[in-house]
Amino acid sequence: MLERGLSAKKARSVFFEERNTIDIFIEDTAVGYKKIYKCLLNRLIGDKFLINDVFPLGGKSAVIYSWQTDENKRNRPRLYIVDGDIDLINGERECGNGLYTLPYYCIENAFICENSIVELMVEEDPEKEGDQLRNEFDLAGWEDKNSELLTNLFVTYALIRKYKPTVASVHYQVNKLISDNTGNLYTMKVTKRIDDLKAELYLEIGEELVEKEFMEIKNSLSSEKGIKSYVSGKDYLLPLILMRLKSIVNTRISNLNFKHRVSNRCDLADLHDLEHSILP
Repeated sequence: MLERGLSAKKARSVFFEERNTIDIFIEDTAVGYKKIYKCLLNRLIGDKFLINDVFPLGGKSAVIYSWQTDENKRNRPRLYIVDGDIDLINGERECGNGLYTLPYYCIENAFICENSIVELMVEEDPEKEGDQLRNEFDLAGWEDKNSELLTNLFVTYALIRKYKPTVASVHYQVNKLISDNTGNLYTMKVTKRIDDLKAELYLEIGEELVEKEFMEIKNSLSSEKGIKSYVSGKDYLLPLILMRLKSIVNTRISNLNFKHRVSNRCDLADLHDLEHSILP
């Protein structure tokens, strides 16, 4: 049944051949994501390919399975795109031969772009200028305040996935870890969340091994991209960023509208290697 369903979704690309010179398959089936990916991909490789459509397959395993069973019967360029997910925190990322794993937890991480967010804030605020809004938003200050907490939390989530995958982790609502609308985490709530998860792990593999692996993972993390890479943009970073934005600018901008607008202007340097994974 899974194979038949995937085959049907994948086969849709046949009916759009005249609109596209490359077939691109993604995970996200949610409303708005085809448009978001189309925008990003045209900015990245639109000078080489005609891209009017992308084709959601519904989950990482579905995309990877379709990639693994790709037989290239139509001799067209193809690209399969998946999220980095929690695997990135362990240094796992597969790219090449048609599969491109994002260098981020998910595509939303690309939208953590200070210049793009400030530009959007200028458009939403009737009076304040960019410099003032940039100072008030203070992305660097926000990162300094929250990076350690988010890092510790997601290292713990990585261990939960490895040893106790049935325990809720990344999808735990970030709203439960704050105390106001500034977009900052509340230290006591995050610490308790980590302690509760570690207690589950202690029962499974013992405190010594948990703390040993925790420090090994944490020490291995690159500081170059920081939390923008291995913390979920969809579930944590963007909700906090939008909360912070709305505490500074009086706006009713929706999450989806924010994503669409930022996708047109955010820095895509981290995705420069995408073209190398295209299957000819």
